[in-house]
Order: sequence, then structure tokens, then C-alpha cells
Amino acid sequence: MCGRYSVLTEDEIIEVRSIIRELSLRLARDELESYEADRQEIAPTNRAPVITGDGDALAFELGQFGFERWDGKGVIINARAETAHEKSMFRNRLNKGRCIIPANGYYEWKLPVEGQKQKVKHLIKDKHGNFLFMAGLYRDGKHGREFVVITKEAYGGVEDIHDRMPVMLRTDQLEAWLSGAMPVEALASLDFECSGNPCGEDEKPDDGDNAQTRLF
Repeated sequence: MCGRYSVLTEDEIIEVRSIIRELSLRLARDELESYEADRQEIAPTNRAPVITGDGDALAFELGQFGFERWDGKGVIINARAETAHEKSMFRNRLNKGRCIIPANGYYEWKLPVEGQKQKVKHLIKDKHGNFLFMAGLYRDGKHGREFVVITKEAYGGVEDIHDRMPVMLRTDQLEAWLSGAMPVEALASLDFECSGNPCGEDEKPDDGDNAQTRLF
């Protein structure tokens, strides 16, 4: 599961842009030149930076976190790497609709242990302090670009916090994912070392996250 993640600073946006420009894919559009974050965290329906692929070109643009549900009630924020190719909502996006969501960390809630009354919020980051490049899918919705984060079974220090985690891509894997060269079946076996620490906040996760888990 990935329902919230941290906002990139202005300096981090510049650094991500420099990484994008090192790829052989052509940067056809950059909408982040004047981007200023107005919050500390990205939550479902918020607009956030996303790197979208389209053939041999890519764009650094803003998109809404979550695909609007078919019934108009809420959004779908995650797609499972193991079953995305089976779901009509995601199947076509795997061919033309791949994206990458940059962040410096994401948030997850750990089930309470004895003596605790509610879940504990954790910030999960790369063990070595690198950016998180989360694999995702995008589409054009009623309000512009929408995106979801692809998840896989958790491991490597995260599984004791939650049983799912975002699929993380290394910088040398970005182009393969965006161009379509990397099959979706490969995502579930990608490894990426993260560590999580409590945030010290008594905050409950969004109610919509639980419905998301049951569906996808």
C-alpha cells in the first residue's frame, strides 16, 4: 500500500530533473519550472510531480494521485504488480501509460502492539538516502492526468510495518520501465532496501485505503 508520500522540495525537483535529462528518452514537456508545493504530504486526489512516458519521449508534469473510481465514489490509488495485467482499469495502461512518481519517502501505518490504541505512522525511506522512484501508471481523466502507484509484497525491513510496499526503481531502471522494455511481471521481484521510523504523530490512515486494499 502507498497512500501518502512526502513532497519534493524545490532543490529536489531540480535534482530529479537532472536525472531525467540523463536518460536517452526525449524530454518533450516540463511543467515543473514554477512548481511550488503547498503541503508537506501528498495524499489521494492531491496533484503532484510525475514523470510520464509516451513512446520515445517523456514529460515531467503534474498529475492527480488516484484513478477516479467507475462509480465516482473516491479514487483507486494503487495497482498490484502481481495482478495489474489482469485488471481492465490497468491493462491498457501497461502498454501506453507508464509513469514514475518521485519522492524522498512514503508513509505507512503499523498495526498497534499491546498497549497502543491505534496504528503508528512511519516514514519509510531509502536506506542510503537516495530518492524513491516509484513505478506507476497514468491516464487522462476528467480533471487531467491521473496516476496510481504500483505495489508489491513488502520485504527488506518494511514487512514488519505493512505487508505491501511501492515498487521502487533504481536510476538505471527508469528508462526500461518508461519505454516499456521492462515487463510488468518483473516488478514483483525487484529489490530495494528501505527503512522505516515512527513519525511520532497520532494520525489515522485515510478510510479509503482499506477499500483500496480489498479491491486491488
